[in-house]
Amino acid sequence: MLYKFLRARPFVIKQERPKPVFIRPFPKKPMGAKILSRVSAWFGIKKQRDFWRLIAIAACLHVALVLIIYLVGRVHLLSDTFDEHGIGISFAIDSASYRIEASKLAGLLGNWDIAGWIALGSQFHVKLYSICFATFGRVLGFNILSNEPLNLFYYLITLSLVFALTKEVFDRRSALVAMSIVGVWPSFLLHTTQMLRDPLFIAALLLLFLILVRWLTRTLSLHLGAIAGTIGGFACLFLWLSRGDMWEVIFVSVLVGCLFFIIRQIREQRLLAGNMIGVALLLAIALFMPRLVPAYRQTTESLTFKNAQPTKLEGQRASVWSQIPIRITLLRHNFIAAYPQAGSNIDTEVELVGIKDIIRYFPRAVLIGLMSPFPNMWFVAGANVGLKGRILSGAEALIMYLFIALAALTVWRRRAQLSVWMLSVIILVGATALGYVVVNISTLYRMRYAFWMLVIILGTDALVNLRCLSFSRLEGAAKDSPSNL
Repeated sequence: MLYKFLRARPFVIKQERPKPVFIRPFPKKPMGAKILSRVSAWFGIKKQRDFWRLIAIAACLHVALVLIIYLVGRVHLLSDTFDEHGIGISFAIDSASYRIEASKLAGLLGNWDIAGWIALGSQFHVKLYSICFATFGRVLGFNILSNEPLNLFYYLITLSLVFALTKEVFDRRSALVAMSIVGVWPSFLLHTTQMLRDPLFIAALLLLFLILVRWLTRTLSLHLGAIAGTIGGFACLFLWLSRGDMWEVIFVSVLVGCLFFIIRQIREQRLLAGNMIGVALLLAIALFMPRLVPAYRQTTESLTFKNAQPTKLEGQRASVWSQIPIRITLLRHNFIAAYPQAGSNIDTEVELVGIKDIIRYFPRAVLIGLMSPFPNMWFVAGANVGLKGRILSGAEALIMYLFIALAALTVWRRRAQLSVWMLSVIILVGATALGYVVVNISTLYRMRYAFWMLVIILGTDALVNLRCLSFSRLEGAAKDSPSNL
């Protein structure tokens, strides 16, 4: 009976329905995170933990150095080197006058006199520093601590551009090494703590070089080409506002980039439409920038020259092709007049008048632009920096001699790579132009940093490859040793 009952009415096991699981939607990225992600991807630094680790170390190093310099100046420990505001009066004397001017501008901003701040004819970098003074000066005072946010931004963006430029031309390992070398370069690190226009100029020039290199290494779409040309235009704008007197060098660098882009198209036998849009846009901006944007530039009026006759100069003014020689003559004479008693002057007795003098001086200009200070100045006490400053500059020059040799080796090893040749030509153009014009080594040092960084970038590739080659040879010798046979 029980058996029949069980067969007639089997047990039914009710299955419970699974409870619905509510999955929370993935939170959307804020707009700032999206912009940062796109910018880091454009620079080639997205998901680079070692890069961001180096950036964090560099930021801590810079902030610590600024704090130490301020404290040293505050307690008058090195009164002949730093003043009470942290200004390097021995190696960056221009910062003292810039600080006073920025303080006045900060007062205008504090009184909400925006029109007066705009109307005051100060240099562009001084107005940027005045914004920092107006923001942080009431708490920290008008010193290098208040300017540290802007200087730190310049420093970190320069390192990021060195990394991106080296990675674009070579590889990631070389990029990390080049970034580390530039980050701890002593004189550059010191100058980035001061109120100078050079950090802005260096960052903008490296950004322009990165745009020029990407014309040779990438095939851009139409909109990316337009974006690249626009970014290059902003770089030209900052270069014009920071150092208008070097505009000829910047424009020639753009022309060099255009020339190598044409060579790339001829070699590949195709037209790169997106790249061409960027090239055309940047070239147009560089061509019309001096006419559209006002900036400080030295004029060619009412100047006297030691070894020049007015009739000769007037005859040269009538010729369009003689504008560059006249510009070189003018700027060199102004540098000679501006630093008459400086202890680090070189060839102040040489006035370049006419194309013949410029051609005759060319080898000397290349040497001065690339390799000065020369060994005869390394162990002679300077008028402002003293013996220690000269020894430091001599040590840096000696290291640069090594990097110049390594850069030459890189050019030979990668002689089929257009970007390497373009950077080499830009280095020669920039260094030679500075050697023609700048007679004061201290000023030349600051104006040459961007071109020295290109030398470091080229030399780092040979340095990294020589190191890898030596390790591979050691491993091969260890495998072939009798103990392993």
